[in-house]
Amino acid sequence: MSDDLTPAQIEAKLRRLVNDLTLAQSSLRAARDAEVDAKHAFESARRKALLSDDCPKVTRGGYTTAERDAWVAEQAAVLERTFDLAEANRKAAEDYLRTLRDQSMIVMALGKSVQSAFSLAGVS
Repeated sequence: MSDDLTPAQIEAKLRRLVNDLTLAQSSLRAARDAEVDAKHAFESARRKALLSDDCPKVTRGGYTTAERDAWVAEQAAVLERTFDLAEANRKAAEDYLRTLRDQSMIVMALGKSVQSAFSLAGVS
């Protein structure tokens, strides 16, 4: 937007922001769903590894719980990374939605200011 705003320009910008907000909400919904799916897959892989016959059994003088936990973590590492990325994607989608809301508030405030300026100048 230029420095010289008109009420029509403000309205056009608000309409674009409404569309952007709708798309951002949809993206956030999809990101949340993907995060939940990734979390369940990761936790399932951890449980499967922990109950696996190949999982080191903790015994006195044998494997420690730390060694067992490290083995389990290694078995589910790819899915943990997928979950971490899905969580980061969801957070980014939340940030984007917040940014759009902030922009909308700023444009509405500018709209009021521009409307006041136009009404004082006798132009509407």
